[in-house]
Amino acid sequence: MPVAGGARQTMVDALRAIALLGIVVVNVAAYRSGVAPSLSAGGGALGGTVDPLTVGLAALTEGRFYPLFSFLFGWGFAVQDARSRVRGRSVVGPWLRRSAVLLGLGVLHAVFFFDGDILVTYAIVGALLPLVRRVPTAWVAAVGGTMLVFQALFTAGLVALSVAAAGDPVEVRADVRADMVADAEVYATGSFLDVARHRAGDMVLNVPFGLLSVGGTVGGMMLLGVAAARLGWSDPRRWPPALRRAAVPAWVVGILLSVPAVWLAGHGAVWPDDAGQAALSWLLYALLGPAVALAWAAVVLRTGEVPALRRAYDAVAPAGRLSLTIYLSQSVVFSLVFNGYGLGLGTEVGLGVAVAMAVALWLVQVVLARAWLHWFTMGPLEALARAVAYLRWTPLRRRHC
Repeated sequence: MPVAGGARQTMVDALRAIALLGIVVVNVAAYRSGVAPSLSAGGGALGGTVDPLTVGLAALTEGRFYPLFSFLFGWGFAVQDARSRVRGRSVVGPWLRRSAVLLGLGVLHAVFFFDGDILVTYAIVGALLPLVRRVPTAWVAAVGGTMLVFQALFTAGLVALSVAAAGDPVEVRADVRADMVADAEVYATGSFLDVARHRAGDMVLNVPFGLLSVGGTVGGMMLLGVAAARLGWSDPRRWPPALRRAAVPAWVVGILLSVPAVWLAGHGAVWPDDAGQAALSWLLYALLGPAVALAWAAVVLRTGEVPALRRAYDAVAPAGRLSLTIYLSQSVVFSLVFNGYGLGLGTEVGLGVAVAMAVALWLVQVVLARAWLHWFTMGPLEALARAVAYLRWTPLRRRHC
């Protein structure tokens, strides 16, 4: 099985770095006042209006980057499995211990900093990846694609049934908005421990709901990542000619199709008018999200063949090597910036300013990642995960230092 190395691995790191940018832009809506508000619905403003800014940002990012990171998660498993085979070892033990670290970090993250955490879902679903180690690549890809479609249909049906059984949408919408206002009040005025208790209560429902509603999407994208890594598709020269030609046009088409889907999702974000609207909205979200995520991966890898863009990707790639540390530190920073126990800016800044802050933080993290990797071999949380996975501590400091 081809394993990405050298220049090809740098492009995968660059893809992770770009995914981190997309994730912080999406999450900034929830950072401001709790996880319930979405970017498409007024950028996290309670009862916010759907406008060109929110639709444009959501079409580019919302529901696109957690599937992309799922894809890269599966990719990482395949690479580690291949390297373990070359060394005559099994990846199973280290992978399960690494998953346990992610689970622990995810729980701490969800309780203390951000209740939109995805690490818990990644850890639980990702722990099953060793089951496909000996499954043929074609079957892995087929099962992954089937999981994506099944999850979309299943959740769309479940959402439709829930809306149909809920009763008068006007009354339900008022109740949901009241709950969102109450949540926002906790984030705006509560102490650190008050908010942590609130998040812990939410996590009891968020984890099973997340597994039920997007677990198949996460698992399906992980399997597609496994298949792509086995095929050596970090190098576009290995792609079928049709895929090379279609990468950029497919991305453009996916974004254009996302605009009406996001508009529909934004208008029904607090509570949809009827079961049909709810089912269609979720179906579009669940199918377009992974499709555009794969298009993002394809267009980044494909445009990496352009020298000027390749230099830009090389510049941001170090952030991809510290993806776990950067993802969690984004939540720490914005938890302190937006919540009442910190600067309390959640209700003071608009979406445009919040997104600009998110992009600025990402740029700072890229610079810090480059500086960190000059002195150290990996990020601090990456080192922790590696130490637990392999039951030994690897010195962080580079020899030249």
